[in-house]
Amino acid sequence: MAKKQVKQVVEAKSDTQKIKALEERIKELERIIGQKQLLIEFKDKMIEIAEATYNVDIKKKVGSKLSSGTTSTGKSTKKS
Repeated sequence: MAKKQVKQVVEAKSDTQKIKALEERIKELERIIGQKQLLIEFKDKMIEIAEATYNVDIKKKVGSKLSSGTTSTGKSTKKS
């Protein structure tokens, strides 16, 4: 007769507690991420509605030019 090989893992009580604590932390972070994603989607929809209602481009397009009167150098033109 062939016997099945069985492995037994022994963990210290503190290791089990740490694993449970980390699993709870993961659940909490996943919940927070879900809430943040809902908030982002809500804000995006509000911007979309505002753009359609007021016929204004609220979101800046990637790579868009700066509006007149602004500079990208960050240097002050004020003289001492």
